[in-house]
Amino acid sequence: MHVLLASHRYFPVPGGTEKVVQTLAEGLARRGHRVTVVTQLEPDTAEQETLGGVEVLRLRMRRAGGIRLPVRYLRTLHAIPADLFHLWGNRIWCADFYYPWARAFRWPQVLTGLGFYQWEVHPRGWDRLYFPHYLPWAIGGFDRYTTSSEHERAQLLGWGVPAPRLRSVPLGVPLGEFERPPEGVDRLRSTWGLHRPLAAVYAGGFFENKRVDRLIEALAPVRDRWALVAIGRDIPASPHNLANCRARAEARGVEFVAPGVLSREDLLRALYAADAIVLGSEYEGFGLTPIEAMAAGRPFVTFESGALGDVAAHGGGLAVRSVEEFTRALGRLEDPGERARLGQAGLHGAEFYSDRAMVDRFLRVYAEVVEGRSIPRPGP
Repeated sequence: MHVLLASHRYFPVPGGTEKVVQTLAEGLARRGHRVTVVTQLEPDTAEQETLGGVEVLRLRMRRAGGIRLPVRYLRTLHAIPADLFHLWGNRIWCADFYYPWARAFRWPQVLTGLGFYQWEVHPRGWDRLYFPHYLPWAIGGFDRYTTSSEHERAQLLGWGVPAPRLRSVPLGVPLGEFERPPEGVDRLRSTWGLHRPLAAVYAGGFFENKRVDRLIEALAPVRDRWALVAIGRDIPASPHNLANCRARAEARGVEFVAPGVLSREDLLRALYAADAIVLGSEYEGFGLTPIEAMAAGRPFVTFESGALGDVAAHGGGLAVRSVEEFTRALGRLEDPGERARLGQAGLHGAEFYSDRAMVDRFLRVYAEVVEGRSIPRPGP
């Protein structure tokens, strides 16, 4: 099968969606499928190249009034004789410039929206029309919409999307990265210069929805025992940017280290060096970090959001609803035996969220929609 994936960005750009699409694309390629990814051109990348057995086509972008316009997007898609089209995201260029024309393409097509960031975090006037009204109409142009959490599924049903059009597909991470701890883990804690005996590690950046400030508040009552390591890029425009979080930590007496953006190898070292992986998000489309914690055998604590409650149900960590509950969860994890118990449970539960399981699930959806179509080739 020739599978065409469209994603707003792709490897080597870091990020949750980027990582999931790469994991799926390379997993399909390893199964013998031909895979093409259409995405946007990034600095220091080629317009066309093959990465991990995947053909990557990158489109130039033009800006008009603050809007990114993909150059020759629909023409590029139309020229690819794929057997199935899989679109990732909503309220983003690769979705918004395709939705009006989805019904004009005759190939089987699948949509994975990855939640509703604008609706959940700061809905504006257009969002109040887009999500409950326009998006259900757009979904009608696709054979299936795959949801990654029960919350996402319930939201779509509430907006009137028919249940038969939805399929549940939990996402996954490449477990091969976690077959053994990387070298240098034992030296990382001294590199950070930590003085507290326990390290809570967050990875994800200082985005507005990630709420690193809530992690600082949760650590404040246990500041004599826990330090916070916050990994990722600063977002100066965010109300919870690095400067604000650093000042908050200083005011609360929380030991706070921000190593910045790390390579993938260094990020894996950081996960293994943690006593607990923590996530303060008030919104997640899915949330890969707790799954990576499970794969590394490290317990996690997170606020309930996206699929994080679903992930915690597999036993590798704790999902809470308040800062006070978060603090109590950290208190539980001061016990080495409890950390070891949750870490072991996570190792057992990680297979459910493996790259292998995710590829299997999507292939079942693909087979279902392809069998329901008699003309797999695209055409206006």
